[in-house]
Amino acid sequence: MSRAGILPRDRGSNYVFRGCGAIPEWAAEGAEDFRGVLVVPVPPETIVFGTVADPGCLPAILRRLEVLGMHVESVHRVRELPRQRHRAGA
Repeated sequence: MSRAGILPRDRGSNYVFRGCGAIPEWAAEGAEDFRGVLVVPVPPETIVFGTVADPGCLPAILRRLEVLGMHVESVHRVRELPRQRHRAGA
């Protein structure tokens, strides 16, 4: 781990998707091209963090997010992803 609360880059590239519309937290469950997904609703915006296995998969990931109800307004590659926190009792 690099800094406190931050996970280092693993295989693939880390991305942040920002947009509007709500999507379920399980949005990328079982998807091999999009791992470590964290969905953060910040109404009216939704922020999705995740590791993309291959940049060639980005168009398919964008379509999947839009089918789930998110209108993606921006996509940015980032060095690190925030750590996922587990809620007590979850």
